[in-house]
Amino acid sequence: MSRKPTCVISTFLFMVVIIEAFTSLSVAPALGMAVLLFSLAVSIYSIFQKHKQAENSRAKIAKDVLVLVFTLLLVILLGGLAGLFAAQYAWSQRWGMAAGFILAMLASFAVGYTVNKIAGKITKT
Repeated sequence: MSRKPTCVISTFLFMVVIIEAFTSLSVAPALGMAVLLFSLAVSIYSIFQKHKQAENSRAKIAKDVLVLVFTLLLVILLGGLAGLFAAQYAWSQRWGMAAGFILAMLASFAVGYTVNKIAGKITKT
């Protein structure tokens, strides 16, 4: 079973961000942006490869890239808000900072997954 190099690189970058987030907080934002930009570049590259031989490929590429960017922005916005509210709720109930962080991560992942599934169903034609 062969793995694509982009999947291995993405996994490696994600693991480096997680490790650096716990050891050196000053490097984590830059590495997080690197992972986000790398993921976006790989997604756009795969869109180009998908529509390489199709007729009227510019319109299809533009549509797919716009859907990708809009979905990504929606996931970031709604996931961040859900995480913010979950962390605030945990902090106000005095469960502690760790519980707030865990609830924020779970809420943001759940909202991101839901938005991704809904956007996939809407754009599937």
